[in-house]
Amino acid sequence: MVALVPFFLCGSPLRPVPRQSYGSFLTVAIFTCIDLACMNMGLDYLSVSVQQALNAATPAAVIFFELVLYGKMRAYYVYLPFIPLLAGSVITTLASGEHQSSPIGILIMVVAIFSGSLKAITTHKYLIKIKNEMGVVSFLFWLDAAMLVMLVPWAHIKGETQGLMNWKYMATPFPWIIVLSNGLIGGLRAYLVKLVLKFNTPLTKVVCDIIIKAMTIGISIIIFGTLVPALMGFGVILTLFGFGMYSVAALREKFLSQEELSTNGKKFQKMETVMIEQGSVYAESRLEKHFRSEDSDERPLLCASPRDA
Repeated sequence: MVALVPFFLCGSPLRPVPRQSYGSFLTVAIFTCIDLACMNMGLDYLSVSVQQALNAATPAAVIFFELVLYGKMRAYYVYLPFIPLLAGSVITTLASGEHQSSPIGILIMVVAIFSGSLKAITTHKYLIKIKNEMGVVSFLFWLDAAMLVMLVPWAHIKGETQGLMNWKYMATPFPWIIVLSNGLIGGLRAYLVKLVLKFNTPLTKVVCDIIIKAMTIGISIIIFGTLVPALMGFGVILTLFGFGMYSVAALREKFLSQEELSTNGKKFQKMETVMIEQGSVYAESRLEKHFRSEDSDERPLLCASPRDA
């Protein structure tokens, strides 16, 4: 929420959640809370590498829920890039460190994957629905507020608020600068993610998450001069290759969709023109019959006998 303050100071209006969309907004907030909570809880039972490897299955969950909930089926060439994408992501994460695992941790991550995919789908639908009523900044503000209402009581029940109050760096400025900076950068990322979901599909969003993870590993290797295992390098290259394939496939799908819309529009316009022309011909024929009937009614009067005159 702190990251959104500069937007409001620069004149961005804070608009309320539309009353008719309270249910949809609450659904997005619940899925977001479950995803965030499960992702963090998973780290208590799993190593980061295992968690990220499991999280690479999110695109498959998005494809599944889009098909089940909306009957949305993509072209085969859109699904093919996920073979190198998922394989590269798993190889990269598993090659980056130790692999601690547990059944309860895997179960928590399955819930996180399902909730994360549903969060992406419902957020995309909601942002399109309210695009003329509330902007992304206002949406993020109220979403954060709703998440605080849900997560703070849960943190208090688990005793985490007490741990925060007993934090040994509570009165030290530098750790707070790091925390606030992290919050600002995280807020900016959340804003950009919502923009992606506003103008692109949920599938594109989760693909971007995968490529961000691969790029993060690559940049950290460059910055810290870490020795790269051959398997990790292969995983990063495979992920980038899959992302390139998906970008081409997505552009092709969008181009074909626009071309189909244009073709259908032209067909409809042609049908409309034909219907108008047929309607005009029909109207002209009706008028012609009408005038002929009037003429036939007047002829007996014209042919009347001189005696009647």
